[in-house]
This record gives sequence, C-alpha cells and structure tokens, in this order.
Amino acid sequence: MKMISQACTILLMLTLAAGVALANTYHETINVTGGGTLTYTDVITETFGRCIKTQEMDYAYNETYNAFSYTISGVITQLTGSESVYTNYCGVVHATPITWWLPSAELIFTPSGQAGGSAAVVPGLTGYVDPKYLVVGVTYAPPGPSTNTFVQYLNSTFVGNTESLSTSFGSGSTSSITLTYGPSIPFVANGKITNTYSTTNSETTKNTSTVTTSIQVSQGEKTFGTGNYFAPVNNDYDLIWVWLNPVTIFTVFSGGGVNSMVWNGYGFDGTDQSGMDIVPIPLGYLNGHFGTIPPDIQTSLNRTWAADQTWPPGDGPGLTSADLAQIASTDPFSVSTYGLDFIGYVPPSPQTSDDRFTLSMCSSVSSFNYLQANPSVAPGIYTCGLTYTNLSTQAQEISTSYSQTFSTDISFSGTGFLKNFSADLKNSSTLTWTTDAQSSITTSTTSTANLSAQGPPCNNVILDEGPCVPVYDASGNQPTQFEVYQDNMFGTFMFAPVHYY
Repeated sequence: MKMISQACTILLMLTLAAGVALANTYHETINVTGGGTLTYTDVITETFGRCIKTQEMDYAYNETYNAFSYTISGVITQLTGSESVYTNYCGVVHATPITWWLPSAELIFTPSGQAGGSAAVVPGLTGYVDPKYLVVGVTYAPPGPSTNTFVQYLNSTFVGNTESLSTSFGSGSTSSITLTYGPSIPFVANGKITNTYSTTNSETTKNTSTVTTSIQVSQGEKTFGTGNYFAPVNNDYDLIWVWLNPVTIFTVFSGGGVNSMVWNGYGFDGTDQSGMDIVPIPLGYLNGHFGTIPPDIQTSLNRTWAADQTWPPGDGPGLTSADLAQIASTDPFSVSTYGLDFIGYVPPSPQTSDDRFTLSMCSSVSSFNYLQANPSVAPGIYTCGLTYTNLSTQAQEISTSYSQTFSTDISFSGTGFLKNFSADLKNSSTLTWTTDAQSSITTSTTSTANLSAQGPPCNNVILDEGPCVPVYDASGNQPTQFEVYQDNMFGTFMFAPVHYY
C-alpha cells in the first residue's frame, strides 16, 4: 500500500507539472473583529511550477472568494461581490480587501490565501444635511374648470421620483446606498434620528446609486382642471409637488478618502412639523402668469423654522427666485414651446421624441372627448381608469439634473461627520440631484388613477333651443379630443390635446 501511495504522489506531481490544474472548494466561517461572523466560499485552483527567483518547484493558487454573508445577533445579511487572489510559485500573495457598507458601519474582509482571511467592522458616523426642497411629483391638469373635472391618484406608489446623488461627490467616494431605516422615512431634529417614521410615504432603492421616493396618496389626491371652459389647454394649472423639509442622511467613515461614504436615504426635519411638508404649487405661480404667490403658499416657502441652521454665506432658509425657476423647470410645459415642439398638431405615438411621455390608456382607449353640452342639458361627464404602461428602453434612460445649496444642523458643527462629509464634496455646500425615469412604472394594478372630465355647458337663451352662448370652438382653434400620456419621470398622467398645437 505504501508503494502505491508513493506512485500516486509521483503521478500527481507529474500531472501538476504538466500544467493540469486541480480545483477544491472550501466553505469558511470566521469571527469578525467588532462583532459577528463572516461566512464565505473559496474555490482554489492549484498548479505546480517553478519559482523564477529560487528555481524551486512549488504550488501556485488561483482563488475566488465569493458567496459572502455576515451574521450578527442572529441576523444574516447576504453580501454581494467577490475577490480573486493569486499566490505565485514563489509564495507571494496578491490580494485586495473587499469593503461592504452596512447601515452604520463598513465591513472589511482581507483575504490571505488558501481559504484564509480576516474581517473587521469599522463603525461610521451617521448624520444628515438639509437641502431646501425636493420635487417629488408633477400632476397635470385635465381640461376645463368643472368641479367634475379632475384626475385622482388612489393608493399610488408610483407618484414620486427616483434620484441619484453620485455626481455630488468625488470619484468613488460614495458607491452604494443602504436604507438604514428600511422603506420608512424617519423623523430627525436637533442632530438626532428618531424611531418615528412617515406612514404615508416610502423610499426604496432602484439600484446601488438611486433612491425612489414614493408619495402614497391613500386617500386619493385630486388635481383639478384649468380655468376656462373655452380655452381648456393651460398648463399653468399643473401642480408641482415640493417637499420642503427633507434631509439627506449619510454615514461617513473616519478614514476618509475613496469609498468612505454611504447614502442612507431621506428623512424629514421635525423642526418644521411632525410630518413630511409637501406643498402643491401651481405652475402659474412659479412662472408669474398667476401673479404673486399667495400668502398661504409663500409662508411655507419661507421656511422660517430653518433660520437657525448653518447656511453658506449669502444664503438662507427661504426659497429664492432661482429655486422657484428650477422647480418650475421640472414641468416640461414650463417651456412655452414644449407642446408645439414635442406634442404637435397630432400627438405623437407611442411617445414624445424626448421620451418624457408615453401614450397610455384611459380604460380601453387612449383618448377622450371634450364636447359642449346640448341646449338645456348638463354636459356629459367622461370617467375612466388610467392605466400605466411599461417603459420603453429609450424612456428608461431619461434623466435631468439640478443643484442646490444645503444647510447643516448646528448640532453637527465641528463634528467628524461634517468634516468628512465636506471633504468628499465636489462643491462646498452644494448637492446635485439626477432625477431618473421611474422604472417601477408597470402595468401593475396595485396603483390606480382615475380621470373625470366634463365639457363646457350650453348657455342657450331659449329652452331646448340653440345656439349656445358662447359656442365652444366656434373658430375651430380649440381641441375637442385629448389623448392620455404618462409622465415617465414622475409616474403621473398628462392630457395632450389633439389637433391643437
């Protein structure tokens, strides 16, 4: 038996020397410095060859560490990523540490070859900064001023936005998102993040760089129509939904430098009020067509509750004219020629050339009529359920960017959080948001929206006899039919007039 064993050993060495590799798989669990255990798989491929320096024969190893999971207090977190390690014939190990960002710490694994390695958890510093506002939605006015004309969003998880902050920071300084507080948006005040959450709004991650904020209008939010029966196309009545007390939460790590930050999503500042302060602003006030912003809206825009925060020189808590112009631009119709350039006399199908709007359905059809009532009869009311359509490949790629300054809570003054956060910014006191298409828009029935539209009345002088006074579309310049489009960026519905632009 001994001679057979020696023969097998010689055969194995000859096989390896001939360049044939043998693979073995190892499953390992190691203790993590700072708490918990790390489990992983290591696939090792062995070859036999000669070290150039010493001319001695030895083994070389190609290893792939993968299938990582971190366990602490009985909670298992699956981790993505892998690392290849190479040990050459002279025994020199070539290995690169792997870093994962947990909600409030970074986990670092350093492979050492032949299934070995060490791991440590490095606590981070969690804090937040305060942008003045976030635009979370645009809802478009259907035609006409009737109280029976409105679009209503019910139980909607699509009305909202998807945004990235990656371009705000130096290359590689933030590469992932971990929603520390799950899908809930937490309450913050005086430098503290509490266990109180918004119950009507939520956030999720679209991928490793974006957060989707969803405004869940469970009671049914209505956007009413325009101001004139006889000029029913007027996007000044569109509503832009502005969140006025957001905070962006981050965890930074004491080492600084590359890959030292995690974006933990959004919270809301309770110094303002005990909930998310979301205000609908008609486009007509933002572009000046409706005149001065009324006091009830302006009071919210002044944000006087944030006066004690630390602001960049020359800036303050209230929204400026530049802020309002930026907010207005989130509605494409803020550009007066948008309808002419992208809708046209006959609305495009299946989507506008800028990919912002995709043809949708109103129940089983894509259009509805806007017709004047017969003499002495109330105008008919058209109602339908609005249907979401899957985004095209082109629509999935749309995005737009904007920048704004932010303030900091005085509680963070002089702290390691603020110092490390500021060091990673491209521009001091400025964040840049990139708003993406909402890939969550599907034909799902979990979110619904309904349309109700009523045409102009007929104010005839003689009972049961025309003509109507005035006659709608007497000159043939006003639309009598509208098509339904979905906004691929905010998940709402737009109503494009046919034979109008």
